[in-house]
Amino acid sequence: MKKWITGFMLFALPYASTATTQLVTLTVDDVPVVQVLQALAEIEKQNLVIQKDVSGTLSLHLTDVPWRQALQTVAESAGLTLSQKGTIWQVHSASWQQQKQAEQDARQARQKQNAPLQTRSIVLRYADAEELAKAGGKLLSPQGAITVDSRLNRLLIRDNKEGLATFEKWVVQMDLPVEQVELAAHIVTINEKSLRELGVKWGLAQSAETARGQINALSADLSVPDASTRVGFNIGSINARLLDLELSALEQKQQLEIIASPRLLASHRQPASIKQGSEIPYQVANGENNTSVEFREAVLGMEVTPTVLPDKRVRLKLRISQNMPGQVLQQSGGEALAIDKQEIETLVEVKSGDTLALGGIFSQKRTTDKNQIPGLGSLPGIGRLFRQDGKDSERRELVVFITPRLAAVH
Repeated sequence: MKKWITGFMLFALPYASTATTQLVTLTVDDVPVVQVLQALAEIEKQNLVIQKDVSGTLSLHLTDVPWRQALQTVAESAGLTLSQKGTIWQVHSASWQQQKQAEQDARQARQKQNAPLQTRSIVLRYADAEELAKAGGKLLSPQGAITVDSRLNRLLIRDNKEGLATFEKWVVQMDLPVEQVELAAHIVTINEKSLRELGVKWGLAQSAETARGQINALSADLSVPDASTRVGFNIGSINARLLDLELSALEQKQQLEIIASPRLLASHRQPASIKQGSEIPYQVANGENNTSVEFREAVLGMEVTPTVLPDKRVRLKLRISQNMPGQVLQQSGGEALAIDKQEIETLVEVKSGDTLALGGIFSQKRTTDKNQIPGLGSLPGIGRLFRQDGKDSERRELVVFITPRLAAVH
């Protein structure tokens, strides 16, 4: 096969407005890459050093290409690397470059290994020292070590200067205060008339088929995908500026009963709970003629996990339960205690300072009134002529008013 280099055309024309260079027209066919590089160096009168491991042949056709670009094209086509030191160009093979890089990395690794170790003490304000030590150990060098001082919530780090600098910078980014949410709640039983007087606006229709819905009153999707009380389950809003006073006034009129008013302080994405009630004892057979006492909880409880969102919004994972003692079933082996349970479980979003109203659990409150003429109404037999017995049944709803507020972070 014919091997040749032809068509070098030189023009002294400006290029890139900052320097002058030759425009190269080059056509080669299966020519050793060393010869092509030497020919290009001769055109610009450049000093060129080609390492002995450079080999291979090249075929290409270039027309009016700036000299520097032509040199780089030839090198890249042959898998070579170019470097310039002063007025001297050096050409290396890719394997040579990789070997040199590996040697440099090994040299730097030895320098780090032999570098003197220093010790730092970092006292954490917000983060947990043990958790941070587990996560940050990989940032240290192989010679580095972390010791946890749980008593002072601090880290003792021993490593070289570079490893310490990296670790300290990471700790600054991680040791930040966790946002907290103050939760004020009122759990009440209330009749429908009094609920309307409070101004509660339900946003989710009372329908057994409504498992998801838009809550217009809160301008947010407050869907309840897995609520334990889907039938008649309601979520709404209320203007809570005077809520405490209004509830107290209705309680004095006996139009509602405030079961509990818990207050919680919960951290971002950390559950918090409160319980109020008692444990009911009952006997359980424990073999022949042996019995033992066991306990069942009959409590009012609220468990909430807040997630702080942008724009001062809070997502609340709520579970509110009211468990009351039911019937005691007599069995041959002892007793079994039934617990009447009422629960609300949902996931909602609300703006900090706004109040949610959660309801949908109903109960019947029956009252008996007796009006009589003193003395005559108590007479046996004819006493019923002088007294009036009345029974009243009132339908009440278990409603939870809950107000989350973002706590100030110090």
